[in-house]
Amino acid sequence: MTLPLAKIPFLNKRIKFPVSPHIPGGFTNPDQLRKIAEIADKYGGTLKIMGNGITIMGLSLADGEKALAELGTKLESFISKSVRAVITCPSKPHCPMAQQDSSALGLALDSEFFGQEVPGKLRIGVSGCPNCCAEVMVKDIGMFATAKGYTLAVGGNSGRHAQVARIIAENMPSEEISPAIRSILAYYQKYGQPKERLGQVIDRLGWDNFVNQTIPAGYRK
Repeated sequence: MTLPLAKIPFLNKRIKFPVSPHIPGGFTNPDQLRKIAEIADKYGGTLKIMGNGITIMGLSLADGEKALAELGTKLESFISKSVRAVITCPSKPHCPMAQQDSSALGLALDSEFFGQEVPGKLRIGVSGCPNCCAEVMVKDIGMFATAKGYTLAVGGNSGRHAQVARIIAENMPSEEISPAIRSILAYYQKYGQPKERLGQVIDRLGWDNFVNQTIPAGYRK
């Protein structure tokens, strides 16, 4: 997010501003948590745990900018036309159900794609097993692990027009996931209309067309 926040038009209409430091994968440490708590105290904010992150709520726009600078992190992407933080499950070695190291994959995807501009909001989720604790079937791009690799699903969302993602690839090794997502985002950027979700683009243009342009033949469902 490019500062100053005051230059973002819709924020000028807000009386209070939520500060959500970007915490990749939701993995934090005691020092960072203490720092967030100290800043919340300093500016009179209320802490709210949301998804894979923590939001300091109730700050003025001016104090929000100061708090963000003091935290020394990126701001979570809250402008709709961008890739949001990648959601991951606990994964290995913390979860005995995990089939692959989905946290490592999720962190790599977050590092590459977080904040990238796209036609509309885009959420990515990575789960280490078919239990899908990261709710990957309601993500624009979601994947869950099996012993043979990752199953890739696209087109889901949990918004006002909720829909379940469709599985388009199976048994993909982790090293093939980033290239596939690059192809998917390139397709989305080329054909998506402003504020159109990925699933809506695919529904409009056809699933066969989408899969043929984005997924290597050997992995297609």
